[in-house]
Amino acid sequence: MKDVIISAACRATVNGELNIFPVHRHCDFFEWMKLLNCDYDRGHVEQGFIAWNGKQEHFVSRVEAAKIAYEAGQIDDEVTSLYSEDLY
Repeated sequence: MKDVIISAACRATVNGELNIFPVHRHCDFFEWMKLLNCDYDRGHVEQGFIAWNGKQEHFVSRVEAAKIAYEAGQIDDEVTSLYSEDLY
């Protein structure tokens, strides 16, 4: 099975630990960090997506996600960078 995009996500070090945070929209990550008063490196938050190949999930960049979403038929137009709004 080819990859499909299943969620927007942010990869960031929060409270000293690198994690991937699935979100509906990328801005949700920043809102949650503020609401929960989490300590994170604001200059090193990578906005991307979670892709799934039928067996496992993995984090991909906006550029990689654009190609995956187009090839999977999730978006109609070929773009160079995917935004969560492109999927909804």
